[in-house]
Amino acid sequence: MMQGRFHMDGLSVYRPGLTVPIADVIRDAEQCGYPFKEDEAHYRKMGFETVSVEKRLSLEEMAERALEPIAGRCVQEGIELGEIWFAHTSKVAWHECNLFKTMLRRWRWEHVPLYPVEEHSCSTFHWVLCMARLPFACDPHKAVLLVTADLGIHPFYYIDDFMICGDSASACLFRQEHGDHRTLVVKYKAAGTVYDDDPSRIRQFHAMYYLGIRKIMLETLGEAGFTFTDIRLVVCGNINRQAWETVAGALRVPPELFYYATMRETGHITNSDIPSNLQHAVSSGALRPGDYYLTVTVSMAGTFGCALHQYVPANGKEGRL
Repeated sequence: MMQGRFHMDGLSVYRPGLTVPIADVIRDAEQCGYPFKEDEAHYRKMGFETVSVEKRLSLEEMAERALEPIAGRCVQEGIELGEIWFAHTSKVAWHECNLFKTMLRRWRWEHVPLYPVEEHSCSTFHWVLCMARLPFACDPHKAVLLVTADLGIHPFYYIDDFMICGDSASACLFRQEHGDHRTLVVKYKAAGTVYDDDPSRIRQFHAMYYLGIRKIMLETLGEAGFTFTDIRLVVCGNINRQAWETVAGALRVPPELFYYATMRETGHITNSDIPSNLQHAVSSGALRPGDYYLTVTVSMAGTFGCALHQYVPANGKEGRL
């Protein structure tokens, strides 16, 4: 019988109310000089229709919106934090470098160690899952909080040749013994290659990355003694539909197993993809109590992440999503 390593005890996602048609995203980027090789039909084929764009809030305000429900719970229930991890992939302005200052004061978390994470790009969610065992080993009674936020400051942020990205923020609370989502196995790997902006290296990555995803998924299931028949869903990042169809083909599993229901509306919202799709899976009934599922991410940094979870809402006081 597998024992849960730790649990996700709460997820919160802030998505802007404004969704912009991809035609407008392409137009804005073109006007700024983006050298497009593809047209709107190309992005629609990849599964994109609109993208979340924040026009009103700052990066700090977005992060605070995502954090409020979980922070309120921590205060109300006396949940003590051991560490806070903050991740973003978009560039930030100079005045946003200390964006957590106000939030730490608001919830009296000035004493909690805060670690910014940038190098792991869109697989940071699984890197944090991998690293969470360390603070829990030091103090299993304290929670770990992951906060992510991304806000485009230029039209080029929202689009490249392979995907369309949106604005978002999210927060995820991890606890050793309590939570609706038990995490059983975590795998995280780096490809060992620096891709930067070298076109030939990027093409190489896009030609081969699905093999890295296939391998890490099989290793994750294998460690638990599972096969794909044992899991309900693969909750994955919103990179593009063709990518996950290719991975499904390589694994010889139905493409419907891969769950990225928010991609069509929001685009790829970087480190908020997994929390957003997981919330959607629970609220839509696609994920039911007792189900096992995988979460999977891949990033242009050449990193891959995969984890096996079980949805166990009875383990918490009530459903948190």
